[in-house]
Amino acid sequence: MFASMTKAEVIAALQLQQEWGIDAIVDDVCWNPLASFSQRLEKPLSAPEVPTQHTSPDVSEKDLLKAKDLNELIQKSERLKNITLARTAMNRLNPVYVQEAPFVLVGEVPDADEDRSGVLFSGQSGELLEKILASIGLRREELSMVPAIPWRPPGGRKVAARELDVCQPILHRSLTLAMPQRIVTMGITPVQLLLGEAVSFNQARGKWTEIFLPGLSGPVSLLPLFHPLKLVGGETTRRKFWQDLLVLAETLDDNIPVRHG
Repeated sequence: MFASMTKAEVIAALQLQQEWGIDAIVDDVCWNPLASFSQRLEKPLSAPEVPTQHTSPDVSEKDLLKAKDLNELIQKSERLKNITLARTAMNRLNPVYVQEAPFVLVGEVPDADEDRSGVLFSGQSGELLEKILASIGLRREELSMVPAIPWRPPGGRKVAARELDVCQPILHRSLTLAMPQRIVTMGITPVQLLLGEAVSFNQARGKWTEIFLPGLSGPVSLLPLFHPLKLVGGETTRRKFWQDLLVLAETLDDNIPVRHG
């Protein structure tokens, strides 16, 4: 093509191509701007290949109750469809199981210390818990522990009713995997999840109640207590807490059966 052009025309054409952003004048295929678009196409256009994304299917609440062990429960609960807490919390609180523990202790919604550390009963609540247990001759290392829900809501806001519903089977399966002899809850949230919203905390606290958990053949005795942080609330609360704690201490004697309220 350039053979039929004058020197000035060739220079002008090269300058024009440079302005268009062309940075090479030699290519595998000779460029012919006068050819039709169909003639210049060596092969038909095709959509770019999109890499296949292998995503795990969503998990339903019923699937959680079928988890064979703690690892499977954790993996499945991370794929719940209707909850975002798992993506906003700093750390997840996981159950701690101790063989032949006298009871399983259920905590509250994670606070800021627990969210930062990923450990149940961290910070001030952990210090108070150790003093509470020591008063009846126990250490936290002797107990199985389970969170009411695994994740702290953003900014410590109140847990929505929908979030409680979604987290309930996580709590149920966390407890059944522990094969509990007894359950002791600390705070309002686990009472709501295990006894129902119709039962108020003040009505339930300090009394043994039988509950049924999916996956267990028989009932389990449950004793609701105040959360350790409530001990800083005043003398009246501390007195009530001590009275309720004596109920637990009495029951830990194997010779004394659980008396249900």
